[in-house]
Amino acid sequence: MPLLASWLRIGSPTKKVDACSRSSQDSLTIVEKADILQSQKADAREEKVQWLVRSIVNIHTELLKLPHLRPAPAINKLLGNLVAICSEIHDQDIVDKVLQNVSVQAVLPSLRQICAQSESCLELHWAEHILEGQTQQEVVERLESFPYYENYEDLTRLEVCSILSATKKAPRRVAFIGSGPLPLTSLCLLQALKNDVAVRSLTQPTTNNTTATDNAANQEPIVLNIDYDEAAISASLKLSLALGERGNGMEFICAEATSASASRDLSEFDVVYMAALVGVTQTDKEKIMLEVISRMRRGALLVVRSSWGLRSCLYPEVDLATETLLKRLEPCVVVHPYNQVVNSVIVARVR
Repeated sequence: MPLLASWLRIGSPTKKVDACSRSSQDSLTIVEKADILQSQKADAREEKVQWLVRSIVNIHTELLKLPHLRPAPAINKLLGNLVAICSEIHDQDIVDKVLQNVSVQAVLPSLRQICAQSESCLELHWAEHILEGQTQQEVVERLESFPYYENYEDLTRLEVCSILSATKKAPRRVAFIGSGPLPLTSLCLLQALKNDVAVRSLTQPTTNNTTATDNAANQEPIVLNIDYDEAAISASLKLSLALGERGNGMEFICAEATSASASRDLSEFDVVYMAALVGVTQTDKEKIMLEVISRMRRGALLVVRSSWGLRSCLYPEVDLATETLLKRLEPCVVVHPYNQVVNSVIVARVR
């Protein structure tokens, strides 16, 4: 009967499932979904770029409206938001698109200048506030209550580690160009060179022979603060004296970065710092660096503060790998923090 039914086509034979046809349809669906997902991701990334661009440009617009750049609720909020936005970590593609955006390019010089001026105003304000302390203990407490005090400690620790990775001996004489009215880096650095066990272990003589090098290693550390602004030097000198023993080892001269050596021979220093606010552009910074290292001794270290990622909206990025600089400097260490520390660190040895 089944055979008869088959002949008469009354029954239906069992159909074989076409596995290939079915999977092709599934694969097409998967590809379509992948394309949609990829498109959504691209849209989301573009939206992120546009949001970052709008945020940076809008904050710049609001900053221009302020009557002054001294610390106040309005500027504190705007700059706090700007730092938070620029400290976010993004991949290089997003960073490049933001920094190369025409609107961002148009405001960058002005934005960095505002950041530099507001930072100077903030430091001067706090230097005056700290100096109002009635006792040495109160001066110390006010100093350590500075909102970014911990950031300076972290940055200095990062820089000390970078310096120690490039030299066998901890520095004893350091010059800081662009120290400002509130020389927190110099103070933190001095404390590290005086008290940090790891640092001190690298200052001890390796033999029993008394040599000039050994005697230099046993000297108390000195940090020379250099700034072109008389008000900044005056405030930082008063602060150093008010801190008592903690300020011992701090020295000061008022001079331009390129003429500092006219007042003090930079060849006597193991390390020379160049602050992030010294020089506005790469060209400016390169000119200053060449002048500074021409007065430094061979083998001494130059520490330059730079930036990376969107943080370059706040401080200009420094490139030491130019043909001119590479003739005079040997780059040793470059560190880009991913935490709340904004500045990058570059350590190079004078050839």
